[in-house]
Amino acid sequence: MIAIRIIRVIAGIAGLGALTLGLLFWIVNMNFIGLHMLFGLIVALSLLILGIVGVFTGGMRLLGAIGIVYALFVPVFGVTQATLLAGSLHWLIQTTHLLVGLGALALAGILSTRYLRLKQATAKGAAPERVRAPVKRD
Repeated sequence: MIAIRIIRVIAGIAGLGALTLGLLFWIVNMNFIGLHMLFGLIVALSLLILGIVGVFTGGMRLLGAIGIVYALFVPVFGVTQATLLAGSLHWLIQTTHLLVGLGALALAGILSTRYLRLKQATAKGAAPERVRAPVKRD
């Protein structure tokens, strides 16, 4: 459970960095694209790890599979977005790129939260059975 929390924090920090650098490029035209792409890749890898954990956890297999597919889509879309709809309507692709990145962060948060809640519920449900008082037989 600690590893999942660490991955969630890493994804959040990398997502904040990618968002900040992407907005700086979009608004102020500061060119930190390489670092922005690195942070985006870290978010995608975090989402991929959380998705794999979700696939192997009962009760969240479908969500884990969605996380894996989304984690594979994010870097592909990020790398190719510069060539899509070039011209005066490219802001539509830039906005979609922003929303896809925010969606990756949201999905990473959902996956980690659901995993942690499932593990807490399992631990709480299993603890009373292990600490059961012996039955007196007369």
